[in-house]
Amino acid sequence: MDPTRPPLVKLVFDKVFVAVLLLASAPLALAIALAITLEGALRPPARGQVLHLEPRITAGRPFTLYKFRILTAAGEAAVTAGAVPKSVENDPTNLTRIGAVLKRIGLDELAQLLNIARGEMSFVGPRPKPPEEYQAEIERGHLYRAQLRAGLSGPAQMLKGTVRQDGDDVRADFAYAALVQRGSTLELLAYDLRALWTTTRVLLRATGE
Repeated sequence: MDPTRPPLVKLVFDKVFVAVLLLASAPLALAIALAITLEGALRPPARGQVLHLEPRITAGRPFTLYKFRILTAAGEAAVTAGAVPKSVENDPTNLTRIGAVLKRIGLDELAQLLNIARGEMSFVGPRPKPPEEYQAEIERGHLYRAQLRAGLSGPAQMLKGTVRQDGDDVRADFAYAALVQRGSTLELLAYDLRALWTTTRVLLRATGE
């Protein structure tokens, strides 16, 4: 299935906003990189690369997702061996000390600004899935991930901090796919801005969701 081309205003918003954020967050990104490197030098279990790379899918195509590394060497090895990354990250024993702080405030995701700058992701869209999970969803008939560019934030992130039932995340993603395909440009832009604001508020609570 061919990807749905986002409206021009969404593409322009991504390009302009990511340029601004890359410049504004450069000192913070450098500080995070130095902290990860320093902890690795002082604590052998925390040694590893500054960036953690994962294969993911966006608009039906594979790409490499960037994150600041939050896992110990043992945690990285578990992910490489095929463990579900989210499950590994949710085990505190697999987190470095710096990684635990980054995960709590969501700053490990800051490196995904590079994915947006490369045109692989958008600021808002369904979160990118690993290939195995993506294929399982396609087989269940959930085709929106084959159509939409993956997002740094998105419908599922807007539900964080609320009471959720099974399937709410998927239903929210379906509704967003319908908005991208049939909604007006103004409606889509308003939704994206609301999603970014909601996600920012959740991150500021530092709950680690």
